[in-house]
Amino acid sequence: MKMLNTARAEDFHSAGITEARSFGFEMNAIAFHAVIDGIYSDKILAPVREYATNAYDAHIAAGKADVPFLLMAPSTFSPYFMVRDFGPGMDHDEVMQRATTLFGSNKRDSNDQVGMLGLGMKSAFAYTKQYTITCFDGVTKREYVCFLDAGGTPTVSLAAEDLSNEPAGVMIKFPVQQGDIQRFRTAIERVTIGFHPMPNVLNDQWTPATLTTLMTGTNYRIVNSAHIKSPHIRQGCVLYPLDITQLVQVDDYDEVKIPIIIDVPIGTASVSTSREQLGYDEPTKDNLRLIWQQVRQDIRKELQATLDEPDNYLDACVKYRELSNRLGKAMIKSPQWRGQRTLRTSFSYLGAGRAAVLKSWDDIQFSPPRQPTGRARYYQTAPSLTPEELKPLTVIWEAEDCRFAKDRVRMFRSENEDADILWVKADKKEQIVEHYGIETIVDLRDLERLKLPRTTRPRAALTKQDIRYFDRFRNIVKEPEKAVYVFSEANNYAVLGHVLDYDQVHDRYIKRLRNLDVIDDHHVIVLMKNQRNLPKDRPGWVHLDDLLRDTVAGFNAKAHAVKTDVSQFRQERMVNLLRNKLELLPKRLRDLLTKAASMPANTYQECLMAQLWVDVTGKTLPEVSTDFSRRFTKLTTGYPLLHVLANNDEHLTHYLKLIAR
Repeated sequence: MKMLNTARAEDFHSAGITEARSFGFEMNAIAFHAVIDGIYSDKILAPVREYATNAYDAHIAAGKADVPFLLMAPSTFSPYFMVRDFGPGMDHDEVMQRATTLFGSNKRDSNDQVGMLGLGMKSAFAYTKQYTITCFDGVTKREYVCFLDAGGTPTVSLAAEDLSNEPAGVMIKFPVQQGDIQRFRTAIERVTIGFHPMPNVLNDQWTPATLTTLMTGTNYRIVNSAHIKSPHIRQGCVLYPLDITQLVQVDDYDEVKIPIIIDVPIGTASVSTSREQLGYDEPTKDNLRLIWQQVRQDIRKELQATLDEPDNYLDACVKYRELSNRLGKAMIKSPQWRGQRTLRTSFSYLGAGRAAVLKSWDDIQFSPPRQPTGRARYYQTAPSLTPEELKPLTVIWEAEDCRFAKDRVRMFRSENEDADILWVKADKKEQIVEHYGIETIVDLRDLERLKLPRTTRPRAALTKQDIRYFDRFRNIVKEPEKAVYVFSEANNYAVLGHVLDYDQVHDRYIKRLRNLDVIDDHHVIVLMKNQRNLPKDRPGWVHLDDLLRDTVAGFNAKAHAVKTDVSQFRQERMVNLLRNKLELLPKRLRDLLTKAASMPANTYQECLMAQLWVDVTGKTLPEVSTDFSRRFTKLTTGYPLLHVLANNDEHLTHYLKLIAR
């Protein structure tokens, strides 16, 4: 890559100078690491970007720009990163030269290819100490190993040469640590956004997330992506963040958050040595400033055309709300629909008077939301409608001189059962039209009243013989053959010698009995003070006190406590860690954990029964020790590093293997 516009260098005449010497660069381990480790801030993104870019350039050089190269994303069972291109390949001398020389490149005199720095082939050393380069020429296959020797100096060695009929090209491959697999996948997703065509990703378990394009122009596209949250330029196949503040004065900082990718010719912008940022020299800023200003004009022109496309004002507001959510409002200043009306993203209820939305017969009472006042206005949002919510509503207007408005609304609703209504009280109809942008408005004064017949609702009074459910207030039922009864006096209930209110009886006893399937939903009745003699002649009725005592009579508190103690032992962190590595443990420790794992745990029903037993009997659960914790502590005392290595699974496994030996 070469710059399309470069700064003019001043000529320097060397007359009178008797001796001159060019600056040199000594290649050693310190210099190599200062370059490779120093320039790449993201050690994972760097090799992914550099090797993918080299493959892109190789396909251009071979006339295969429309052919995707291969890229292997690491997985749990295949933890390797690999890029395989089908370009012209490299002969032996070229590999030995390019793989060992920093800043050596043959791409600086052309803008057909992206590379120019001469560092990409060595970028794997930013992450790993060894990688392989495999070269194919259609007849043979040569495999080179690039590694750091004992002194840290990079070395290239020809490891093998075999016959192969695979297509010409280059493959670079290196191992990936298990903990870095997801980071490599994220880097691949980000890097491949700039490639067309996309490389073929080899991974059965994962595919990169696809990019959603929201809007396109001549040389730009606005996207929805987790990796693009601000303006970027795409030079060749590489994406670079674009700092707008370096180019123009920014009045609205929403502008620097637009997720836009701008395509520029190769050589338009200089880049940093790491290829992670742009180099904002004067030629680069001049080039990008012109491009950005043109793109900004194109976006505004395209947006205005999009906003003028709908046939009515509300549809245009819907479109504007959608675009403003995607782009912010940086590119749309004072938007108007066809130069007639200003577009809005919301319509307050109170803009033209008081209003209420009616969506059912129960909403017929007009009680509009009010604008927050006082301190509340700083913490609440004034009620409003979005264009999408407003569009399907039928607007009806109640003027000041409209009488019997509710009856007229009832008449309209009886004739339009499926209509959702926006009921507005305002002085003038024009105010509503101006505020909501709706031309069709129903005037309540033009509607007849709906006169409803007056009816009286019979009221039923409780008598001495009336029976009612426990949890259904004043709901009289037929006398059941079987029932659980509880005595009541006013709002108090007598249970197990205690006077409780409704919530206490329900939560402490009734709810638990239902969860235990002892009683069903309609099984509990309430008897008033003057009904205490009713149960005598009804053998199917049982008092709640007797039912509770019978329910907990068979509960074994000691067995429950034993299961609880074993469950608590199994939940200890070190116990959980070692249970997953039983095959590596000494026999006595393995037998102890196996025995604890085989013991049954308390079920949900048993835990409910324990709570009910405590409430009914007034006793506490016995404290029982199963001795598992004491024996576990005694057995692990001889291995003090267990607790030290508990936070590192790999070290813990290695330590257990040493113990087993």
